[in-house]
Amino acid sequence: MDDSRETHVERRDVLLWLAVLAGPFAWALNEQMSYMLTPTACDSGRHVLLHLVSFLMLLIALAGAALGWSRFKAFPEGSTEKGDPEGSRLRFMALAAATSCVFFALVILATEVPNLVLRVCD
Repeated sequence: MDDSRETHVERRDVLLWLAVLAGPFAWALNEQMSYMLTPTACDSGRHVLLHLVSFLMLLIALAGAALGWSRFKAFPEGSTEKGDPEGSRLRFMALAAATSCVFFALVILATEVPNLVLRVCD
């Protein structure tokens, strides 16, 4: 069977997937970098690297939320009953990206609390 259709990836789809994956990626990278930098922070006696990583990952998650929200506002309103199903899918995906990125930003903030409360080697 010959499939001569070309697959074309549109810019909006790439931006949507970046927004969807930004929050989980930032949280996972925050966890891994924190585990990796903890011995270094303990040896030096400073939390600075741990705080910096959390701050940068928080920015990534919030950037994903902003991107998702901007894409949500850019797509025309519609419903699956009356409107374009693809337009509804795009709006849902953008809104889901924005809300999940906000959730993961809150998770990153929550994982930063022990860094603020505990001593470096605890």
